[in-house]
Amino acid sequence: MAGSALAPQQDRHVRPRAARWFAAVAFALTAGALSLAPAMSASAHDFLIGSSPAADSVQSTPLHEVTLTFNDVVLNIGGSSSIVQVTGASGAHFETGCATTLDRTVSVPVALGRSGTYAVTYQIVSADGHTVSDKFSFDYEPPAGTNAATGSAASRCGRVGAATSTPAPTALAPTPTPAPSTSGDVGLVIGLAAGIVGLAVAAVIVIAVTRKKPASPTGESTKSQ
Repeated sequence: MAGSALAPQQDRHVRPRAARWFAAVAFALTAGALSLAPAMSASAHDFLIGSSPAADSVQSTPLHEVTLTFNDVVLNIGGSSSIVQVTGASGAHFETGCATTLDRTVSVPVALGRSGTYAVTYQIVSADGHTVSDKFSFDYEPPAGTNAATGSAASRCGRVGAATSTPAPTALAPTPTPAPSTSGDVGLVIGLAAGIVGLAVAAVIVIAVTRKKPASPTGESTKSQ
């Protein structure tokens, strides 16, 4: 009878310890899943998210600068790792200086020529250390009487596709700029979902382990005897 009387008391002590252990394991698994989500999101190369002028737009006022904005910080290695070229239909270059990099923005001064289509070709070093290059175009239709520059036969500041003057931390094989992708966001969502599921499982385990079982009628009658 003494052994049977001690069993419920021991069970009451064991259950909270087991609940705490299961909760700790679930918390550790959840934290690990959440910590992986940002890393997955940050693994992609930089990609262009905006420009002035915008791609395929019509520029109707005199233009003095072309600006590119990326989704992440652009590395500035040796001051010449970012190259932006603005060329006309004849192939002449209309950038008047070298590109400058500030955080996520790369800009280059320009003096455009006559009306027509201009191509913007760029090469930058992505935040992950890889070279990213691509191009887009816009139409230039300035007001009548606007001064038209003659341009130059070659770029003033390097050539897109050539190696940078100072190597980046990792290999700089030129790669096309990926289109804006949701792959990083998917990884983040998966990580958050795993965390939520882990917390839910932990809650169910805690409730199941700590819930007190009602005393059976047989046990009560035995105790009264």
